[in-house]
Amino acid sequence: MIQPARLAVSLLLGTFLAVFVWNNYTVTLKQNTQREQGNTGKSADISSGHLPIFQREQNKIFLAQDCLSEHSKNGDGFIEIPSDDVLKTLTYQQITCLYHRFVDNVGVLCKDINRLGHLSDGGWEVCNDRQYSPPNDCLVYSVGINNDFSFDDEISRQYGCEVHSFDPSMNQKSHKRGEKLFFHNIGMSDKNVHIPANQKGWEMRTLGAMKQELIHAKRHVHVLKMDIEHWEWKVLPEAIASGFLNDVTILDLELHSWVIEKGNYVYEPPAEIYLDYLRTLRQLHQLGFRIFLTHKNLGSCQFKSKFGMMRTSCQEIAMVQTKKIAS
Repeated sequence: MIQPARLAVSLLLGTFLAVFVWNNYTVTLKQNTQREQGNTGKSADISSGHLPIFQREQNKIFLAQDCLSEHSKNGDGFIEIPSDDVLKTLTYQQITCLYHRFVDNVGVLCKDINRLGHLSDGGWEVCNDRQYSPPNDCLVYSVGINNDFSFDDEISRQYGCEVHSFDPSMNQKSHKRGEKLFFHNIGMSDKNVHIPANQKGWEMRTLGAMKQELIHAKRHVHVLKMDIEHWEWKVLPEAIASGFLNDVTILDLELHSWVIEKGNYVYEPPAEIYLDYLRTLRQLHQLGFRIFLTHKNLGSCQFKSKFGMMRTSCQEIAMVQTKKIAS
């Protein structure tokens, strides 16, 4: 058993050592802070008791403010896509960086994110916050299946949604899969066409035309999910122009920034292609869509940019419509 006197001495020694270590630490911390201020010109306040966040020395492969121009952040610090007058003044490096930074950052907080379907490829998220959560009579369009119905089945099971799945590449006839589950051997495009023309191939529809054919004209499509291997850049502008997206609350997309030239994938396309992407994303932003979750799809999609950093040409984003919340 330890005697009280010895215990008191031990406590005093322990306290002394703790104070000594802390004083030595704060002196070192102040010296580092002063050194960091000299390197970056940034001040770091430690008087509040919070540890300073040191600013990294600017890496030469990045432009100022991590490649972003002063026009690309709003008053709240969220990344926005500027007008064409500003975009045309940006360098190729700034344009590519603006695209990747925009899709890699969120613009609204969702407090309750619900992953539906596989944890790996094939699963998607919905925002379960009250103003966005799918209602009992929800209607879902799921475009691009690749034989994986895990998201479609789970959103129907959890929320009772009527789900229409679209994919012309699976060699399956259109059929009813379950009580509220329907498969359509049809793809989405910016035109109502058959490709290739006059041959056995794919039937393609605009989202608006498909909604009319399914007699959903007066119904609200609560969730639109699309993973269609670059066709999204054809479908989205038409869906915006036609007003189809005005009635969509949750928009799940896989964005593919690569292009195919002469049969080869180009993972970092020319500036004008990136500008088209940015204009489409800006239109979505103007409609009120904000990213609440974003995820890099790696694997074969990752590449080394000519500007030095690693990037991915496949980005999964989940968005909610913040301007008009349907009942």
